[in-house]
Amino acid sequence: MARYAKRLAQTALSTTTAAVYTVPASTTAQVTEIYFANTGTTQRTINVTVGGTFSTNSVIIGLQVNGTASVIVQDTKIVAAASTIVAARQDVGTDIICTIFGIEEV
Repeated sequence: MARYAKRLAQTALSTTTAAVYTVPASTTAQVTEIYFANTGTTQRTINVTVGGTFSTNSVIIGLQVNGTASVIVQDTKIVAAASTIVAARQDVGTDIICTIFGIEEV
């Protein structure tokens, strides 16, 4: 099997928990880092789920990112099978940019 280190996804978050990255068919992925960049001036709070968009799938709850600042979650070691969803939301607005890096094994 071939392994590819890459940026898996990048998108702006909203107030609704929504898929940021879905593991492609016939692929296993390891999320190694998640970056949250706050492009606004007000502190935001972030929640992240893996395996679905419900709170029972939460892996990060209440992560705060100050205005015009970034937070990097490193060494996550989240391993996900094909079709697994990594989803996220912020408390207000759409000013958090979420970037996920990792490895896909095909």
